[in-house]
Amino acid sequence: MKFLLVGQPNCGKSTLFNQIAGYKAIESNFPGTTVSYTESKFILNNETISIIDLPGTYTILPHDYAEKVTRDYIFKNDFDIIINVLDASTLSRGLELTLELLEMEKPMILVLNMIDSANAKGITIDENELSKILNIPVVKTIGNKGIGVEKALETAYSNAKTKIVNKITFRKDIEDSILKIEKCIKQFIFNKRFTAIKLLEEDDFIQGRVELCGETENVLSGIKKEIENSHGINSAMVISYERHGLAMDIFERVSKFSKPKKNFTKIVDDVLMHPLWGYFFLVIIVFTFFNIVFKLGQPVEGWLTTIFDNLSHLLERYFPTSQFIGSIISGTINGLSAGIGIALPYIFPFIVGLSFLEDIGYLPRIAFLVDAFMHKIGLHGKSIIPLITGYGCNVPAILSTRNMNNESDKFKTAFLATFVPCSARTIVIMGLVGYYLGGNMALLIYVINIFVIAVMGKLLTKMDNEPSPGLVIEIPTYHIPSIKSLSQKTWFRLKDFVYVAFPIIIVSSVTLSIIDYFKLTDWINRLLSPITTFILGLPQKVGVTLIFGIFRKELTLIMLNQALGTDKIATVMSKTQILVFTLFIVFYVPCVSTIAALKMELGTKKTVLITVTTILVALVIAFSARIIGTFVY
Repeated sequence: MKFLLVGQPNCGKSTLFNQIAGYKAIESNFPGTTVSYTESKFILNNETISIIDLPGTYTILPHDYAEKVTRDYIFKNDFDIIINVLDASTLSRGLELTLELLEMEKPMILVLNMIDSANAKGITIDENELSKILNIPVVKTIGNKGIGVEKALETAYSNAKTKIVNKITFRKDIEDSILKIEKCIKQFIFNKRFTAIKLLEEDDFIQGRVELCGETENVLSGIKKEIENSHGINSAMVISYERHGLAMDIFERVSKFSKPKKNFTKIVDDVLMHPLWGYFFLVIIVFTFFNIVFKLGQPVEGWLTTIFDNLSHLLERYFPTSQFIGSIISGTINGLSAGIGIALPYIFPFIVGLSFLEDIGYLPRIAFLVDAFMHKIGLHGKSIIPLITGYGCNVPAILSTRNMNNESDKFKTAFLATFVPCSARTIVIMGLVGYYLGGNMALLIYVINIFVIAVMGKLLTKMDNEPSPGLVIEIPTYHIPSIKSLSQKTWFRLKDFVYVAFPIIIVSSVTLSIIDYFKLTDWINRLLSPITTFILGLPQKVGVTLIFGIFRKELTLIMLNQALGTDKIATVMSKTQILVFTLFIVFYVPCVSTIAALKMELGTKKTVLITVTTILVALVIAFSARIIGTFVY
């Protein structure tokens, strides 16, 4: 049996999915998070159930990539029932998608999620009356607390084979038009009425997959013209207005209103979204966030690396590095020290903090605040979402550019996303600059990074003068995330480091030891010396670390200790060199995973262009830092 979770963005659909199936979907208080469907299985009444979390969509008439994924899955796959999840606090808006889904006449239940938010707004919903009007079961839930989830699943299970009869109809003239089109349809999707409505909405998917009578095109164009003449707008807009009017009418019939509770979101947003103070607090929040990451990570790094240093010295007595087996053991210990002692102390609090900002609902507010800035550098307002996502990982940031309205915006956004310091680069920034030069200097690198992104955005806009439309984004209410949700999300993101990056770190460390054992390190370093020593003024030994950085950025920091033969970097590199090295790592060649994502989304030529540009930008920024650093330090 297969259940589909369908709902508008930010309705808590992924929260419900994670309550049912464990933590498998990125659940955020941030619209547009899910851009591909997620599937899991669970046992209900001794039967294995597949549950699919589809991307949030306002309609099954797609306008962007996420909505297309949902539309294509519904149209192309078999399923037993739709669980339509709706934010109860925005019932009138959510019902528009519900009415569209009802037109398919497939088994379906309605889940009124976030019922606590509706009650806080003074909205009481009569679910029995709503069920009677829609002719489908209605269940109330509070997804983030697990309340009502089991009842929703049981209701879905018991109604999975019950085909609904859609009782909702439009005004008589529209219904008459639909009936005329139905008579001309020979082959349909779901049912003739649904197909006729989609033909009026000019759904290209439907138009290419139904069989019509010979005169249908003439009949259809004639009906569209009649509707446009009588309503003053095209048939697609008329259908949309019909659903909107019906949704408002149903909302008023099933809802009662009382005095809302004190609106915490409005009180906080009066400050955090203020046209002046909002930016002040944005700087304070970001400044505090990175300083907390630094303050938590620094002592843990020192403590853990000391343990591994002592272990390394102990083992070297029995297995000297002059022997092949000794070099492998040394490389393994160095890899463990780097992964556990250097990377984890920073990446863990960073991921926890980023997840908290997502779940509490502050990220879309950042998007709103910086929207004006985005337009000044010629970017679409939506570009801020991939760029913010990039602070976690550049790969999903680039993949999320699929939601851009045109190829120009997509290219510019993906281009700039490669410059955003992901969590791997954050490890380098915190582990080097933060540890040796202080948290404020680490924050300065992020400021420099934003400046570079702004300049690059302006340059890209100069090359392409196509105007960017404004940002339309849903600002959700604030939610305090549960410990369970936060810990699950942290592990979901951290496990990529544990399962993927950590083995690569150890293998790379061992590989470097073997390269060093066979005296190949010096040859590689001499090959790269025109960049490392002549342009950047760095020790020649660091050249080999740059190669490993192409696999994963944190490897540069991890390999640096091994390449220099000490974890006390400040004893062999000056403050200027530490700053120069870090800046170069932050800007040069994205990792192989990011390059693969770029190639998939933009093609080979644009990927090569972006990669070469990052190297040039990194050289310019790092060389400038070298010159300025000689006067500062």
